[in-house]
Amino acid sequence: MRFLSSLGAGMLTCMFFATPSHAQTSSSWWERLSIGMDFRQRLEELRQVENSLPDVSQNGVTQRRLKIRARLTLNSQVNDDFQIGVRLGTGNMDDPLSSNQTLSELLTRKPISLDRAFMTYNPKAAPALTIGAGKFGLPVTRTEMSWDIDVNWEGLYQQVHGTAGPMSYRFVTSQVSIHEEKQRDDTLMFATYGDVSFRFDSGHSVQFVAADYLFSGIDSVAIFVDTEGIGRNTNLTQRDNTGKIIGFQSDFNLIDLIAKATLNTGRRNYPLQLTANWITNTRAATEEKNGFWFTATYGDADKIKTYQLEYTYAHIEQDAVVSTFTYSYSEGTNVRLNRAALRYRVHPQLRLDLITIFTKKLIAAPNDKNNLLLRSQLDASFSF
Repeated sequence: MRFLSSLGAGMLTCMFFATPSHAQTSSSWWERLSIGMDFRQRLEELRQVENSLPDVSQNGVTQRRLKIRARLTLNSQVNDDFQIGVRLGTGNMDDPLSSNQTLSELLTRKPISLDRAFMTYNPKAAPALTIGAGKFGLPVTRTEMSWDIDVNWEGLYQQVHGTAGPMSYRFVTSQVSIHEEKQRDDTLMFATYGDVSFRFDSGHSVQFVAADYLFSGIDSVAIFVDTEGIGRNTNLTQRDNTGKIIGFQSDFNLIDLIAKATLNTGRRNYPLQLTANWITNTRAATEEKNGFWFTATYGDADKIKTYQLEYTYAHIEQDAVVSTFTYSYSEGTNVRLNRAALRYRVHPQLRLDLITIFTKKLIAAPNDKNNLLLRSQLDASFSF
């Protein structure tokens, strides 16, 4: 009911502000259509490093595979106030986290599906306001501890932004439909978000983010993941007398705080960026409710002939976040993660990436060896 109320309020707001624009662009909408494509080829290797074998070379390769990601993006400014967008992409239809497609399965054809489909309303008469609807990229700043970079929300969002001298600010609310059930309450997520940024004459900048992600009817996610095999779950669950999963042990209301600093090092295209993210689940059933994510980046590989060095450390307790949506290579929650990356922009349309990810459980069962999982990735990414 709250979701329907929010939906109605959003549509009424859109109707209220959507007065006819008398300064329409003379060209047709299809003439203002922008087309983008990106393609990534990945070689990935997974290795289990046993605790009893200190020499990594003695541990056999668990898996080696090729993956591709291909996406086609279409955007059009329909008129002065409205924009529409669609993105098609490869990937497993049952994976909400990634558009990667593994090359295997007897040379079968690979699926292409709808990754995004949305409209945004940004009235010329009120440029600080944006209203979006559909399946869209997240309109908030976050790290991959709370939401994987490839997750797209489905529902509505409302945004107000502005600037005042060196300061800029943004406030966002969003109503997201995650899963619909006939027999149970629908799974919904309500986001309330704000950020403020400051830019200085020295070239330095800082950003502070505070967000609240409130989930309603979240037990349906645990049941759906278990019965349909879609996504993953590492959160604590409840089971009935037959061992069947009937929900999570915890509810989820995530308080997400981020501080980000970008420092001018004096070298062109080589800023130093530091990001610290702390998150807590205020409705967790246990004390395993907190998460920390830290990233340091030197260089900007979006610039031609530029290297980028990156290191990430994460500590994510079992019920700190909803494991179905967190970073796809973190193995869920209850994990300690170290990630190092070297990136280089060879050409305006080509970037090379070498990424190494180490993950290990924070708390393991008595008979669990809790081996270190080493994941290595070599990427070649093209964009047009």
